[in-house]
Amino acid sequence: MADHRAVLLVSHGSRQPYGARFAQDVATALRHDDPGLVVAVSFLELNRPSPGQALQQLVANGQDEIQVVPLLFSAGYHYRVDLPAALDAVRESHPELQVRTAAPSLTDAETDLIAALDSGVSQTSSPRTPSSATPDGLVLLAAGSGDARARAQVNQLAQAWGRQHGLPSDVAFCDLRGADVRAAIARLRARGAQQVVCGSLFLAAGRLLDAGRRAALEAGAGDVAGPLGTTPALLDLIRRRCLHPAAAG
Repeated sequence: MADHRAVLLVSHGSRQPYGARFAQDVATALRHDDPGLVVAVSFLELNRPSPGQALQQLVANGQDEIQVVPLLFSAGYHYRVDLPAALDAVRESHPELQVRTAAPSLTDAETDLIAALDSGVSQTSSPRTPSSATPDGLVLLAAGSGDARARAQVNQLAQAWGRQHGLPSDVAFCDLRGADVRAAIARLRARGAQQVVCGSLFLAAGRLLDAGRRAALEAGAGDVAGPLGTTPALLDLIRRRCLHPAAAG
């Protein structure tokens, strides 16, 4: 049996170098917090190693109890299908291997994510927005998904964020055209909002978020936050996922 606990972080993957770098930054922070913690990083697509490759390497290094922590917001196709398939393929040849998989962050961490969104917005300063301006509408920028349950979870977070601040809120699923972002801001303006602020449900910068932020500013949004990155609230959530996985694999 291995001497130390092992954690396998699973990121989506990105063509942009800063997307992959985010996962490495999280791993570095976790190792700093607990030098005895073995942390490996993997990617579902576009980067290497894959979850299966990283898991195989952990096994080869003597680890037989591994906590898998997806750096994903919702239980979409990647979480429900791709990740279990990759893990099961390794476990078939290593029946002694114990793997537990944490739940995605939207499953039961609404409060943490709202704190991270608030932190992201507070760090954003736009020259078009006076420091004294008070937001009267919130738009949550997020990546789209073909999974209806994943979209519903994002919608629920957007509504909870609005309730937390007593403000109308909406969600915009980003694409390269930005149509959904413009439509969300228009809906809030139709409800009387004049100072719309946008939070970003993205872990790292990328083409979708860049396009969404441009569309939001073009539509008249005041402040548009960048990715959540390694905000304290998000890192605290990931730390708890490493120590207390919510689902057994």
